[in-house]
Amino acid sequence: MIIVKNLVKTFDDGKTILKGINYHVKQGEKIVIVGPSGSGKSTFLRCLNLLNVPTSGEIWFQRELVTDPKTDINKVREHMGMVFQNFNLFKNLTVMDNITLAPVKLGRMNLEEAREKALSLLARVNLAEKADAYPASLSGGQQQRIAIVRSLAMNPAVMLFDEPTSALDPEMVGEVLDVMKELARDGMTMVVVTHEMGFAREVASKVLFMDEGQIVEENTPHFFFNNPQSPRLRDFLSKVL
Repeated sequence: MIIVKNLVKTFDDGKTILKGINYHVKQGEKIVIVGPSGSGKSTFLRCLNLLNVPTSGEIWFQRELVTDPKTDINKVREHMGMVFQNFNLFKNLTVMDNITLAPVKLGRMNLEEAREKALSLLARVNLAEKADAYPASLSGGQQQRIAIVRSLAMNPAVMLFDEPTSALDPEMVGEVLDVMKELARDGMTMVVVTHEMGFAREVASKVLFMDEGQIVEENTPHFFFNNPQSPRLRDFLSKVL
């Protein structure tokens, strides 16, 4: 579904954050990316939908070359759901309006269809009663679940999660991870940057370890956590587990 070839990202200050990454994501896979702060995890994720524009390399999504300047990136993003650390909900809109805005504006559904879809998704994350609430009245965990629902309302082919629990109080982390686990069980293709090692162990098809702008190691959760190959990964796991 996603093919990344020789991906390089250098920022304006001259610092190269991604150093020639190659990777494939197959349909239905749950790819979980872990690593120290500053290793390039979030930059890699944000390059997939060109929120960060790569310096060089190619990104293909469903056989379309995303990095081609002629590609309409907004059309691509309609099929790539993205969930951020800080929810990014529109504070002046109700929960319902946050969810229905994009599908209606982009002509994917009429308002009635979008509202029906929104209500069924809200029920799925146990927040149906919050449809008319404003984001400021919700807890962080509730806002993040709404942000996930807003992405799902577009029927995306893949969901990208950029440290979706790192801004939450510890007791709210579980309610967001539960929604993500259910998505995974339902077969959603997911690429997740996270510090939640338990989630990686339980949900991932593959766990990637990034350090200094490169993928240092990749394996199934069992071998990744129980039999790390590189000294750098062994050192990292000894600090976080």
